[in-house]
Amino acid sequence: MNRAEKQTVISEIQSAIQESSSFYLVDFKGLKVKDISTLRNKVRESSGSLRVVKNTLLKKASEGTALSGAAPWMEGPTALAWAGSDPVPLAKTLVTFAKENPNLKLKGGIVDGKALDATSVEALSKLPGINEIRAGLIGLLQAPAAKLATILQTPARNVAVCLSERGKQGQ
Repeated sequence: MNRAEKQTVISEIQSAIQESSSFYLVDFKGLKVKDISTLRNKVRESSGSLRVVKNTLLKKASEGTALSGAAPWMEGPTALAWAGSDPVPLAKTLVTFAKENPNLKLKGGIVDGKALDATSVEALSKLPGINEIRAGLIGLLQAPAAKLATILQTPARNVAVCLSERGKQGQ
């Protein structure tokens, strides 16, 4: 790899660092190419990206950024996974894939500027994602309105039932 190619890779990583708030480093030693392709597809499904990167280039790209806190994990075969806004779906994808493929090992991650070790990434994967939290919040907000509508409809329904029963008795 010549100097221009290295500089291109560094700038691509730096732009990914600027656009994202969560990063995970994984060790893929022992994975077959087919497995890495499967992992890439699953990461894409969870709105993330995965790139195998040389550690020296990753260290240079991360200097002065939030990702510089991950420098201790930049040893050995390293792949960088990153997500746009919600870190949970990507963490779930990586943890699930690591359970299915023991050769993939989580090294750690950076979420909103805070370094997380592999255990913390696993704990993060067990949390609900932002969309699940939003759905729960909407459900909580809609519940009182639904109960109020039911309460308001009850008297009219009772009158209708009484009239219906009275009509049946008259026949």
